[in-house]
Parts: sequence; C-alpha cells; structure tokens
Amino acid sequence: MHEGIEDEEAILRAVITAVSSSLEIDEVLAGVVEIATEATACHACLIYLIEGDRLVLRAASPVHRSLVGRIEMGLDDGVTGWVARHQEPVFIRDDALHDPRIKYFPELEEELFQSMAAVPVCSRAGDVIGVIVLHTAAPREFGEEVLSFLITAASLVGGAIENAQLYEEARRRALALTRLAEVSQRLAAATEHARVYEVATEGARALLGADLCQLFRLESDARELRMIASSPPDAHGPHNPGGAPVLEFLARDRIGATESELWPGHEGAALLTAPLVASGERLGVLCVLGRCPRRFDTGDEELLAALADQTAMSIERAELIARLTARDRVKRFFDILADSSADTAGLCDAPSGCNIERPHVVLIGRAAAGANGSGADWEAVSARLARRLRGWDQATFIDLAPDGLRAVVLLPDAAAAARALDVCDSVAVAEQVVFGMSAPGRGVAGAHHALREAGRAAEIAGALRRDGGALGYEQLGAYKYLMDLRLEESPRDRHWRAAAALLAHDRQQRTALLDTLEEYLARGCSIVDTARSMFIHRNTLRQRLSRVEEVTGLRLDAEDLLALELAVKMVRLQDARGCGGA
Repeated sequence: MHEGIEDEEAILRAVITAVSSSLEIDEVLAGVVEIATEATACHACLIYLIEGDRLVLRAASPVHRSLVGRIEMGLDDGVTGWVARHQEPVFIRDDALHDPRIKYFPELEEELFQSMAAVPVCSRAGDVIGVIVLHTAAPREFGEEVLSFLITAASLVGGAIENAQLYEEARRRALALTRLAEVSQRLAAATEHARVYEVATEGARALLGADLCQLFRLESDARELRMIASSPPDAHGPHNPGGAPVLEFLARDRIGATESELWPGHEGAALLTAPLVASGERLGVLCVLGRCPRRFDTGDEELLAALADQTAMSIERAELIARLTARDRVKRFFDILADSSADTAGLCDAPSGCNIERPHVVLIGRAAAGANGSGADWEAVSARLARRLRGWDQATFIDLAPDGLRAVVLLPDAAAAARALDVCDSVAVAEQVVFGMSAPGRGVAGAHHALREAGRAAEIAGALRRDGGALGYEQLGAYKYLMDLRLEESPRDRHWRAAAALLAHDRQQRTALLDTLEEYLARGCSIVDTARSMFIHRNTLRQRLSRVEEVTGLRLDAEDLLALELAVKMVRLQDARGCGGA
C-alpha cells in the first residue's frame, strides 16, 4: 500500500472503515496502526493516548507491540509531549534523534530513526486526546505527503477514539457496578470482623484491577494505624504503618494519593485511598495500589469510596454483633456462677480471655439509696468503669441489667485488688451508685464465692454509702458474720432500739449520728482515731457523741460496747433489706 500513498482517497476510505468497524478501542487503534504502517512503509507507527497527566503508549506496529502499556511520558516530555501540549503537528525530515525536543527511549531503538512525523489527535470539542507518531529508519526519509496523510487520518481517528473511549468507560463502569453489587452482598453476609476485612480487601483489589489492597484500623485513641488485612495476604505493609505519612491519608481524606513509595516493591505505582467512616467515627483507611500501566481515575475514586462506606458499615455491624455476643456470654457466665447447682462445664463458653484461673475479683453494682441513684445510666457507668479499670494487665467483663451490673475483673496479682477498689469507689461516687467488691479469688470455686461476697458487700454499701461509693468484702468487718442471720428473729433489746432511734433521727434531721457511733465503736472508742478517719475536729466528735447519748438515753462509757456495735450493724442490715438496698 505504500505505493498507494498517492491514492490517498482509497487509503483514507480504509481508515474510515477501520475506525467505524468496532467500538473496541484496542481494535480501532490496531486497525489505524496497521493501515498507517503499510501505507507509509514506516519503521513503526505508535499511538499515545492521554491518561490523566500522562501520555501512554496504547498501540504500536508489530516491531514495538510488546511495549504497549509500558512506555509513558509526561506532557512536558519529548516531541510527543510537545505535540500534545501545543496541539500542533511536528515533522522532522532527517536526523530525528538530535532534535532538542526528543526524549530517548532505548526500548524503541530510536538511534535508528531518520525521519519522524507526529500529529495530535483531537476530540470533537477540540481537546487533544492523543498523538500519532510515525518513525522511519535511516536512510529513508518521510516526505511532506506523509505528514499530510497523517494529519487527515488523525482528524478521522479522533472521533472514533473518543467513541471507543466512551464505550470502554461505560462498559467498564457497568462491569464495576456489577462487581460492586457482588462485593456488597458478600459484605452484607459477613458478620465477623475477619470475614469483613477479607471480603473488603479482596473485593477492592478485584473491583479496581489493582495489584495490592490493604485495610488499616485506627487504634490507641485514633493516633495509630495498624494493618489488619491484605490481598494478597502475604504482602508487606508500608514502611511505617503507624507513622504520620499513612495517617495523613485519613486526616486529609485523601483519594488519589501518590505516596506509593511507602510500600516496598510498589515504588511508582498508582495509589488510591479512601477513609472508613461510620456514624461520624473514623475507623481506618482502605488502600489499593496498581502498577503501570494501571492509572486510577475519578470513576475508580467513586467506586473505592462507595466500597469503603459499605465496609465501614459492615465493620460497625460486626462490632455490634460481637458486643452483643460477648454480652450474652458474660450473662451466661454469671448465671452459671450464681447457680451453685449449675454444671460448671458451661463456663467453657466464657467470654474470650475470661480466664478465672487468674486472680480476680467480682463486682456487683446497684443504685444508691440517694435521690439520684435510682436513675443511674448503667451503660455510661459500665463504659466509665471499664475505661478506668483498663491497665495493670487487667481485663474487665461486665454484665449489664436495667438496675445494675455484675463484673469480673482479672488482676495481675491479688495486690491489685486495692487499686481496683479505689477506682470503683471514685466511679461509684461520681455516678451516685454503689459497688460491692469481693475478696481476690482464683478458679471456679473462688468465683462462686466471689459472686456471693460481692453481693453482700453491695448490700452493705447500699446502707453505708447512700450517696454512692464502693465497699470491699474484706472491709465489712462484723457485717460478714451477720449477713446470714434471720433479722426478723434478732433481739429487740435496748441497744437495738437505740440504734433504730439514731437511724430514724438521722433520716428526719439529715444528721450522721449513727455513722458517727459506728465509726467510734469500730475505732475502739478512740476520739483521736475516729476524728481523723471522719475528717472532723475532736470537739465536733465529742458534740456528736453527746447528742447520741441524748437521743438514745445511753451512756457510752458504761455500755456493753460489743453488744451495741452488733446492734448497730443489725439495724443497718435490716434497713438495707427493708428499704430496697438488698
């Protein structure tokens, strides 16, 4: 056909036939390359298309066909970039390699080139969408008729390429939406975190035709990112997964980022990221990388953003299911402990990590007798308690009820129980509830006892800490020995009547005479020790004790103090059980 270059009309008809015979862009470009190569007897015909801010080789004569997709350049590079940038043809009749605009590609064997012709391919709107380049090897030179033919052919090719690109984009988008729907169905069916992560990474990688997809979760109060899933699963994560470079993707909501050098072996790859956000909370980031010639576009950004949103919702749902499942297991665990006749084999289904062979204490939380205690938000109490008890190699498992909670706290050692009690006391005071805490124990038998001890401590705390606070079982003193008595059969002697009178006086006058008397007796009737423990002046204490004697008719220096102390505690117990404290 090269002799037929003189019959330009016939060759252009062939070009028209080639570009109108298919909507497949690769077929269109291949047909144009074949006609141009044969018509001009050139060494090579190359067609570059603009993708983003790059010119990518999309079709070539057989001699360079293996380089399709592997050769690309910026719009500022070489003669091809100059043509695209200036929208003007270039014709170099001889010694093409020495043109100052040339960018040398050894793969193209450009040292053989003698002549070069390059013309822009424009869309219907007049925008450059590609460049057609012809090369001829020395000693042959192109004539002006080749450039004229190439300009005319390019004008015919532009519309066909634009149509093919639109068709390819529409088909790719339809296929992507179908695949997105499939991934969405798999995400909707996933109920566990591991499965959600697996579906999301594998789905994003397939959806975008990427080489690598990795999912990161925010941890440590949203200050660190940790890679938790990857497709392929054995791929390395970024150089510094917990550092600022990766965190910046999330902080700036970056999509279409370029920091692909963070991933070993993927330097220069196209990188696309999307944040994982559910219910306004940032959960992590989804990253995909694609090696050349893969380049991500706006459609890819939208697909990944949609998949990231669905992944975030699936993660949130999996976390809810996990919390509910863990809550059910904790409840069953406590129900078995509460039933001494239950088969302890059921404890094998205890919450993950709840190893009661470790030192542990049990907590029982109840409403305080004060005015605000009955309206306690136990969800909030539970969250605050768990947050405050975190640390010291501890783990807390809480069973919530509308009117209280039960919890087991695993400790690093028995000595940590005192610190846990201090935390419980501060939370209980702030939330106006009461906590009873068992003595430290180990094993199933110890847990059975601990649950009973915590219940008894909570009962006494309800009587002694009316505005909120915590008591440990080992702090109960004589109360421990009175808890199992039938209070309705206890003696109603003068000491019992005196304690009951003090309790009634305190309720009516908003005083603390019974508290003062109980502490005074517990301190061996020491004015100094009692005043110090109650944080009052000694004279104030003496005035209160005088008032106690006035109200009760007792003479404290002449009474059976042991009997009086027991009577006080019996009245406390009866009050706790009769007033809703039990």
